[in-house]
Amino acid sequence: MSISAKELAAILGVSPATISMVFNNKPGISEATREMVYNAAAQYGYVNKKAEKNTADAPVIQFVTYKKHEQIIANTPFFSELTEGITQESSLQHCALHMSYIHEPGNIGEQIEALKSINCIGILLLATEMAPSDFNWFRDFPVPIVVLDCYYDSIDFDCVLINNTQGAYQATNYLIRCGHTRIGHLHSNVICGNFNERATGFRDALFAHDLPVADAITHKLSPTSQRGFQDMMQILEEEPELAEAYFADNDIIAAAAMKAFQAHGYRIPEDISIIGFDDMPLCDMMNPALSTMNVPKKELGAMGVRKLLSRAEKSYGFHTKTSLSTSLVVRESVLDKTL
Repeated sequence: MSISAKELAAILGVSPATISMVFNNKPGISEATREMVYNAAAQYGYVNKKAEKNTADAPVIQFVTYKKHEQIIANTPFFSELTEGITQESSLQHCALHMSYIHEPGNIGEQIEALKSINCIGILLLATEMAPSDFNWFRDFPVPIVVLDCYYDSIDFDCVLINNTQGAYQATNYLIRCGHTRIGHLHSNVICGNFNERATGFRDALFAHDLPVADAITHKLSPTSQRGFQDMMQILEEEPELAEAYFADNDIIAAAAMKAFQAHGYRIPEDISIIGFDDMPLCDMMNPALSTMNVPKKELGAMGVRKLLSRAEKSYGFHTKTSLSTSLVVRESVLDKTL
């Protein structure tokens, strides 16, 4: 027996408007709230009558987010914009979009079996936090799968992701063009394929300019803002050797490190220059504003939808890797020593 939106809202302690915004994929709702609403709707039998009427005959795309530790996939503009791109493209392609989550820890086998039972034309799998072995759960699915924001040589799926290596190379190359030679890396202490690729791009740029790679200064920080700040504060208290400029794996790490550097009296960019990755809105709000690499987040999601529809329409005996390029955004956090 189904319940109404008003009843579901009362159970969750939110407004009926929140329920409506979630099921109509409206912006302004946090990822945590969306997940809470979707899970409760499944538990209590809520059915969005309006969406059901409008999409009764539409093919269904299942958007699955794999949450391994939730230190990277979080309520950030990056994943909100990616989801918005998926939502908009699904609508343009006259497809219904359903969202679900795979959680660790938890009985992954049961969650996978439940996912297999869903009637859909294919699955978009947000795999940012997944390790290569996690993809074993997704073998022999009855529908095609397109992996988003992740790639490993060992997996046999179509993948759509950012060209992380290229973006990190360009960011590091920009620091070098600005006259910096002692360049360090603010690297995530959480293992992630994207961050590993960015580390490769960082090293490739140093090597291309005959700068020492093996001796490059690296500080490992949490990719969450508060923990990242605490990690950098602890590192600075040990008075380590510091670089004059840093490439950070993402903007959150860059912001956390910048805050810690400033707390210890370092001026940005006069004493230490920093460049990030992702071009989140926080970059403009920082003081100084953070230089970074822009990532086409909405297009990443939209291309995933188009790739999945192509795969669902026609089966072919190979898989593709689609990488979207990044672009440099120059703001105020990097000192140009050549001027």
